Amino acid sequence: MSKHNMLEEFDKIYNATYENTLKYIILHCKDLDDVNDLIQDTYLNFYKYMSRKNLDKIDSVDKYIIGISKNILKKYYHSKAKNCNIISIYQEDGTEMIIESDSNLELQFISEENVQEVWKYIKEKDTKIAKIFYCYYHLNMKIYEIALEMKLNESTVKNYLYRTKKELQQIFLKEDYENAKK
Repeated sequence: MSKHNMLEEFDKIYNATYENTLKYIILHCKDLDDVNDLIQDTYLNFYKYMSRKNLDKIDSVDKYIIGISKNILKKYYHSKAKNCNIISIYQEDGTEMIIESDSNLELQFISEENVQEVWKYIKEKDTKIAKIFYCYYHLNMKIYEIALEMKLNESTVKNYLYRTKKELQQIFLKEDYENAKK
């Protein structure tokens, strides 16, 4: 396969599998700040495989990529636990994590200025809550889909989602009110 054809094939596979791979990684990672690194490593490993071997040997490319993700997650957290004294610097871009211009996010109190604060607050909560928020608002997953993927009751997902949304409104609306008084 020529390099150009291989790149076209990779792009086609990437576009077809990205959403499921992202969903898998988000639901199985320990820290949502690691998602970008994990997804990048997954597709880098898949590209290396494509350059060495024939894709005809793979029954399901989607399942194969999820398998790569599983291995990446294991290696990543195993080495991270082993080297816990190494500080990893990650430059946060909160707007990318939670809000997109076409997002259906109903939280009107979130502005470009406080997105990073909101995201920081959500990440400090239970990891489940951060994952639920990310899946619901960023991936536009339905509550029953999140519940199914995370093996939780729908009512639990709703409870986490709505309780956290209410907390955010109370915190950030109060801050907006206090800033307006100044």
